[in-house]
Formats: sequence, structure tokens, C-alpha cells
Amino acid sequence: MSHLNGRFLAVRKGEAGVSLIETAFVASIFLVLFFAIWDFAFMCYAKATMENAVRTAARYAITGNCSNPNNGCFNGQNQQGRLQTIVNLVSNYSWAFTPTVSVSCVQGGCGSVYGSGGNNAGGPGDLVQVTATYVYHPIILQILYSNGQAGTQMYTFTVSSTFKNETFMPPAS
Repeated sequence: MSHLNGRFLAVRKGEAGVSLIETAFVASIFLVLFFAIWDFAFMCYAKATMENAVRTAARYAITGNCSNPNNGCFNGQNQQGRLQTIVNLVSNYSWAFTPTVSVSCVQGGCGSVYGSGGNNAGGPGDLVQVTATYVYHPIILQILYSNGQAGTQMYTFTVSSTFKNETFMPPAS
């Protein structure tokens, strides 16, 4: 009988490391899953923040206001005033994110006094679109692809808001 007890203890001693290996395996899978969920939640937060920033800038821009009207926003001296105000508002409300912002007049007179080239804040009654593009690099991919391929793994999202300017007073040309 003592021979069986000794054999049982020998087998039991050999199994002591198995639970440690199982715990390490399950814990590593759990941690990867946890960081993936956290990364996805942060990406959703970034997109919601960008949507709010674009919406806020567009609501402000509808009125024809600019951040410094005394600096010639409506008298032709500071022709980029409204455009720069819209871009700054998107950047300020984006918190820690650095989006690429574009403002374009898509319908109406689209006078050159409100911007130049592809960036134009539009005049009274013009249809204007504010767009912000942000490139997000998921952290979980940095962990999983430690061989340098993670730089190519990214998620680019674009948010935009289209609005029609109110009939604010146009600048004197």
C-alpha cells in the first residue's frame, strides 16, 4: 500500500507545473483580448470626439462668425479669418487628436474672399462641408506585430458635416 502512495505522490508532483502553464496560457489570451477591447473602445472614443469637433465647428461657422472680427474678418482685410476659425475650432475640440481638416464650399457663389483653392468657408447662403480625417494606429497591433509591420496597420476614418450658411453680412471688397 505504501508503494501505491509513493507512486501517487510522484505523479502528483509532476502535475504541479501543469496548472502554472495553463494559467500563463489563459492569462496571455485574456490580456490580449483585454487590450484589443480597450483599443477598440479608444478608437470609438476618437471617432466620437472628431464627430463632435466637426459638428461644433460647423454650427459656429453657419453664422458667419470668426474668432477675431475686429481683425478684419468681414471687411476684406483678413480673408482667411472665417476659414482659420473653423479649422482652429475642429483642432481645439479634437482634444489630443490631430486631424487633417478641410473646409470646402460645395454649392453657391463660393466667393474667393472666404478662402482660396480647395479651402473655402463660403459666403452667405453657400453650402459648405467641414471634413476631418484622422489616422488611428491601434496599440494592440504594435504588441502583436513586434517585427515592425505594425506601422502599416492603421484605421483611417473621416467625419464630415455639411451646412448651409445663414445670410450673414458679406465682407466689403
